[in-house]
Amino acid sequence: MPPRSESPFAPWPLNEPTANVLGLRLIAIIPEGPLVANSREWLWFDPCATGALWQGPAWPHGFPAEALDEARARVERRAVG
Repeated sequence: MPPRSESPFAPWPLNEPTANVLGLRLIAIIPEGPLVANSREWLWFDPCATGALWQGPAWPHGFPAEALDEARARVERRAVG
C-alpha cells in the first residue's frame, strides 16, 4: 500500500448532510467509522462490523476488512469484489 501521503484518498468529515448525500444511514456517523474520499470515490469503514463500504465508479461494494488501512489498500488494488 502506498504511504498515506500518496494515497488518492483523504479524510472527509462525516456529518449528517454528507451521510445523506452519500446514502449512508445516520448510524454511520461515529468517530470510529472514518470516511475517506477523492473526487470520484469514497470509502467508509465500520469497525464494529469489521467491514467497509466503497462507492467506486459503478455501485457501492461492501467487503470485510479489519481496519481502514486494509480497506483502503484493497480498494487501491481493486480487490473488493
